[in-house]
Amino acid sequence: MEIILKGLITGLFLSFFIGATFFMLIETSITRGFRAALWFDLGVVISDAAIITVVYFFTSWINSTIIQNSFFNIAGGLVFMGFGVNYILSRHRNDSLMVAKSRNIRLFMNGFFINLMNPSVVIFWLSAMAITLSKFRLTGRETILYYGSALGVVAITDILKAYFAYKLSGLLNSRLLKRVYIISGLLMIGLGVYIIFN
Repeated sequence: MEIILKGLITGLFLSFFIGATFFMLIETSITRGFRAALWFDLGVVISDAAIITVVYFFTSWINSTIIQNSFFNIAGGLVFMGFGVNYILSRHRNDSLMVAKSRNIRLFMNGFFINLMNPSVVIFWLSAMAITLSKFRLTGRETILYYGSALGVVAITDILKAYFAYKLSGLLNSRLLKRVYIISGLLMIGLGVYIIFN
């Protein structure tokens, strides 16, 4: 029970961390709907699970090859800047012509790669793994419980964020929605520049 509680606390901490995925989740829910936000969030959660799995088995390699490698920051920053430019220039307001399945897959992949290419997310899970392995000294089963609890909290809180953002979307007109896209794009570009030069 103590392991699950620690996992819940970790998940809550990450849930209130305001990063790129937070803004994109809110923007997706407001402009595309609650179901679209769920697909985006599924990509984020699966990405977190993949990062945790890789970190668990390759902690030292990740620290030396990725975290200490400036090329990872440059690549991640360019990805964020690319998403930002796309949001400002290429996002269409009318998705009715898109095939639903294709749209959902694209939303899933957006969530997956935006989260994956964020160095702060990798560093967070790398730090969490270092603590669980060195201080908590968790077994394999306890590690699954710990991170399963953390990801469960992240998923639930993200769903709540998306739901309330969707409820607020009725108050927005097309002009305000356009501003949401532009602001989201600028935030992504700014984050990309920060990642590259920080």
